[in-house]
Amino acid sequence: MAANPNPNAQQQCARCGATLARLGAECNVCGGTVNMGVMQPAAVDSKDDPQHAASAFRKEAKPMKPAFLFNKLSNERFPLNQSVSKIGRDQTNNISVTNDHYISRHHAWVLQMQGAYWVEDLGSTNGTLLNGEILSERRQISPGDRLTFGKTEFVFVVE
Repeated sequence: MAANPNPNAQQQCARCGATLARLGAECNVCGGTVNMGVMQPAAVDSKDDPQHAASAFRKEAKPMKPAFLFNKLSNERFPLNQSVSKIGRDQTNNISVTNDHYISRHHAWVLQMQGAYWVEDLGSTNGTLLNGEILSERRQISPGDRLTFGKTEFVFVVE
């Protein structure tokens, strides 16, 4: 990767797109270890070189077992096949739940990192519950855990 012409320019995590504090820093959002091979300047549009960023990260990532969120009421399965799966009412989310008005437009996300799955509320109005308890920080999830966004409950399943 070419050197960044402006050493003071902000860097962007190639995994989740968050702004990094400095070159070589751990991402505060997704927790991934970021190094020269997976960083891009924030000014560069990820569409310019998405293959480079994705392939560089894959070299460091541990293989994950396929997982999904299962909605018991609707029998829908939502695969968690990306490093960041965003959940909310907005149709731009990976998991869009448009029929529950208690879910915020950008409610929460499920992250694949450090060989595990994690859930984090994104400052939603009605909060996120993990096994009936209010989620106040990012928490690791295990198969069988119940995640409640608004009034919609999902079960976390690993195949």
